[in-house]
Amino acid sequence: MNEKKNAFSLNMLALIGLMAALVFVGSKIEVRIPAVLGVTRIHLGNSMCLLAGFLLGAVPGGFAAGLGSFLFDVIFWPASPVEWLITFATKFAMGFMAGLMLERKAFSGMPAAARYALCGASGALLYVVLYLLKSFVTYYFVLQNPLPAVQLMLIEKGAASLFNAVIAVILAVPIYLALSPELRRYGILQTGRQR
Repeated sequence: MNEKKNAFSLNMLALIGLMAALVFVGSKIEVRIPAVLGVTRIHLGNSMCLLAGFLLGAVPGGFAAGLGSFLFDVIFWPASPVEWLITFATKFAMGFMAGLMLERKAFSGMPAAARYALCGASGALLYVVLYLLKSFVTYYFVLQNPLPAVQLMLIEKGAASLFNAVIAVILAVPIYLALSPELRRYGILQTGRQR
């Protein structure tokens, strides 16, 4: 019994590492767009954050999403350690919410694709709200930019973030539906993860 628990723990750690790496790589596949107060990005990292939540569940999926995004910011996005930690927290929330909605069997009466899309959308929308809140606090209160410029920046970042959210759901759902049966078949995912 103890060996099974250790094997599961090692298996889960390996899966968290794999998904964190996919989040990292997905975040690098990007298009940067000049914005009023800096740069906004369209990227594939969010789809991997949702996929982590789908595959691993709320807490491990959230951790993989947060870790991959945190490492991406540390290496490629010059910012303060506080911003890196905020990135970890907001991306954790995205993967966590997608996994939690599935664990709680939200939208259980719907077809699988629609159910996963709605669970993924809940995680992606939570991230958009948290990201825009962080941006508002940073640009208005910390950096003390004028409110009209901050409002315009929030519109730009909000549009890019919503676009990222839609792309994330469109990519994560079919990838999960294609991978999960094979991953279960080979024992990589627990059958208990079948949601």
